[in-house]
Amino acid sequence: MQTKEWNTKKDILELYPISLATYKKRIKNIDSSKTKFATSKTGSPTRLIHHSILDELFRKRRRLSSKEFEQTIKWVRNHHWNFIGNIVPVSSTIEDLKNKMRFLFDELKSLQMEKNQIILFYTIEMNPNDNCYHAHFLIDCAKDMLVLGDIEDKLAIICEPNTKNESRIYIEEYDMKFGKDGAIYSSKEEQYFYEILG
Repeated sequence: MQTKEWNTKKDILELYPISLATYKKRIKNIDSSKTKFATSKTGSPTRLIHHSILDELFRKRRRLSSKEFEQTIKWVRNHHWNFIGNIVPVSSTIEDLKNKMRFLFDELKSLQMEKNQIILFYTIEMNPNDNCYHAHFLIDCAKDMLVLGDIEDKLAIICEPNTKNESRIYIEEYDMKFGKDGAIYSSKEEQYFYEILG
């Protein structure tokens, strides 16, 4: 969520998974009405960029390489996703959920027409009322490759069904009205485990 109207280079590098070289390359042709300079505490000029063009300039980026692991959460929060959901199995450990989510990814991959058409990101959190765990996930896929029913069928293999009293499986299309909030929520718990598959 953007709260500052004007952002420094430092702010931008904290929000977006880009390098300093990428930052410099992308600001070369910036609209002059969307940037200004202010004097820093040391007296040197500091470029400020208006929040309204940050996503346009810095959000798009290729997949992360294995060397860029520390950029994962920033990348997830800035990526465009097709589906958002979670599963709350009756009783799962962290290892159980890792295996379930990797199995889900393999099952979804079996539906793709070409390689590298699916990305699955998931996080594992502890349940609030017991010592078991649940997973939040985001799915990106080539346009119209997956429909909600396909994913629900695969989720039914790894998690017990919803009941009148308990919601075990939740999945919906990622609505653009969420903006980045859905991705931020899905990536909020980093302390147990998270992983990008794809």
